Amino acid sequence: MKPVVTGKEMKKIDAYTIEHIGIPSMVLMERAACGLAERMKAHIGRADPVLCVCGAGNNGGDGVAATRILFCQGYSAGFYMAGNPEKWTEETKKQIQIARNAGVPEYNELDLGHVRVVVDALFGIGLSSPVREPYGEIIRKMNQWRAENRGVQIWSADIPSGVSSDTGRILGDGVCADYTVTFGYLKRGLILYPGREMAGRCFVEDIGFPQKALKENFPSGFTCDVRDFKQLPERKNDSNKGTYGKILIIAGSKNMSGAAGFAGKAAYYTGAGLVRILTEEANRVILQTALPEAMLSVWEETDAETLKGILDWADAIVIGPGIGKSRRMAERMEQVLKMADKPLVIDADGLNLLAEHAAWYAFLPQSAVLTPHMGEMSRLTGTPVDVLKGDRAAFAEIFAEKHHVLCVLKDSSTVISDGRRTCFNRSGNHGMATGGSGDVLAGMIGALMGAGADGFSAACTGVFLHGMAGDSASDACSARGMTASDLVDHLRKVLKLTENRNRGCDKSE
Repeated sequence: MKPVVTGKEMKKIDAYTIEHIGIPSMVLMERAACGLAERMKAHIGRADPVLCVCGAGNNGGDGVAATRILFCQGYSAGFYMAGNPEKWTEETKKQIQIARNAGVPEYNELDLGHVRVVVDALFGIGLSSPVREPYGEIIRKMNQWRAENRGVQIWSADIPSGVSSDTGRILGDGVCADYTVTFGYLKRGLILYPGREMAGRCFVEDIGFPQKALKENFPSGFTCDVRDFKQLPERKNDSNKGTYGKILIIAGSKNMSGAAGFAGKAAYYTGAGLVRILTEEANRVILQTALPEAMLSVWEETDAETLKGILDWADAIVIGPGIGKSRRMAERMEQVLKMADKPLVIDADGLNLLAEHAAWYAFLPQSAVLTPHMGEMSRLTGTPVDVLKGDRAAFAEIFAEKHHVLCVLKDSSTVISDGRRTCFNRSGNHGMATGGSGDVLAGMIGALMGAGADGFSAACTGVFLHGMAGDSASDACSARGMTASDLVDHLRKVLKLTENRNRGCDKSE
């Protein structure tokens, strides 16, 4: 897993490297500049005029140094210093003097008329308040230049200026970059929207922070990638259907059979050995036809003793998809929560009922996984959606810690938190904004938990694979027309990739 840092966490790692390890700040700056310049060289022509727009802080120093490196290698590069020279950091002053000594062109006015490539080095990760003038005007001018000229590029150093490194929010004005080269580790604001979109294509450059600096200041956030497929529960040849988990899915109501079907099929495709669906009688024939592999129980034939037996049978329980919010269903869900002591996933209407019955939190088993989308999270917390979107990770972390649950806060950039650790998901696409997508995810997480994965690993892995299935489906049938059925179908393709990779057959990343 790859670390994901806040601005404060990154500053601590940087300070420890300088003060305790002894690597000078100027050395780190040179490495950052070299990394930025090397990335740029793969995408620009030697004759393309480059202008670096630099601020007073060390981000500006990174930009000046990168400009000098490009210039000394024969590129047409120069720099413009924005703001008050009295606020230049010592490192930035040194880089400016080195650039001047090397004969790098320095411009006194911001003129983009002759430029094909702009390097944005105005603000780094320390920005926490709205951009003030004249910087706002400079950012707007760069964005307008990009919008009006075909084939030009903006490269941001570390993070697009005006984007919060912690939340991805735009602080007044923000640079809309084509590429971002971030230094050391991914920043939260480069994963969370709208910062993720503002960053364009993002590269992470290793500039030499020692592992000790990371261990001594270990961040709470991380992200998965394809190399983390090994976290899937192990499968052995000497096994049987009971080995891989018995999953109970309490889902569906009259005219809502699809939710139960999607969750059940996704659980099977994720590797569950046995799936039982508890639903309404009205769904019996539909589900037995659509998913004959699943066992079926119906509420109309389930008394308290029968329910206890069904709950005891299960290794993991998923409750909520398509169950509705009737008073009768509320009574059933309360009964389930009081009787069940198994790994639990609560989704969809299960969350909406929970929002109306706060006393039920006391009945939840330890580390229950709750999977709200923004609307459901708003109902659970009483917080408007636009406020939640302002700091997704913080709200997920606070909610998880308060209620001692695992929170999978679903959105364009899903975050998973247990209150101490937070996983930032990078897979998936807008085609997954379709009915049934959340039901598929709930079934996947339940299957992983039933096979023995702890709740946090199951949630992180499930969300990542769910997004990978969405990306595969988008490539095959377009994001615009994607359905939950496509997600389930492509889940098997993604899992085949994991099997091949774990056997060493696929070396791609």
